[in-house]
Amino acid sequence: MIRPIPVIAALTALVACAPSPASRIPLAPSPQPYTGGPLIVGTAGVGPIRAETYFDAGRIGRLFPAATLRKALIQLDPLDPDDTLRVITVYQGETAVLEIDHGARRARGTGDPLVGQVRAIGGPIVGPHGERLRMSWKQARLDLSQCEVGDKRQKGALVCARPHEGSVTYVFAIPGWDAADLPTPSLLQTASYLREIVWTPPSTRGPS
Repeated sequence: MIRPIPVIAALTALVACAPSPASRIPLAPSPQPYTGGPLIVGTAGVGPIRAETYFDAGRIGRLFPAATLRKALIQLDPLDPDDTLRVITVYQGETAVLEIDHGARRARGTGDPLVGQVRAIGGPIVGPHGERLRMSWKQARLDLSQCEVGDKRQKGALVCARPHEGSVTYVFAIPGWDAADLPTPSLLQTASYLREIVWTPPSTRGPS
């Protein structure tokens, strides 16, 4: 059967646009309000979230009109009841998609807080090189030299970043790893999976 040329061209375009790990050209998150489909994490932000986005449920809700937002106070250090952080979690249906931290930065000329780190934790998340949550270490195509052992909120996980893209970090869960040192390559190949993709806006400390 001979396919019409327009159909072949359309299929070729779809394959070219499909995200794949370690693609040469990073994907860019769209600034338009998000209502569904792939939600891209890039160096500029997460979907419509940018460095200048206010940490405010009303404003964030307008960026995700089909979502439900929930505010919470989490304890960072289990031994220190005063070490807490305000977060806003974005739900698409029953799935928690993003966890947005209260940032240390303030909007210019105001005392209003801007967003801090944004953690992509569920749903149709796509990283800047086509990474997807739950993908294997092999599929992500990272190198162990780009990683370090996580602490605090990332304790027991491996945190990695690609060269020159430190605003986006990849958090790997590794069942059976004691996290006393970097995991062995064999353990990474057999047991690890991508748990979170974290975006850090400018002038904000890295994953903790």
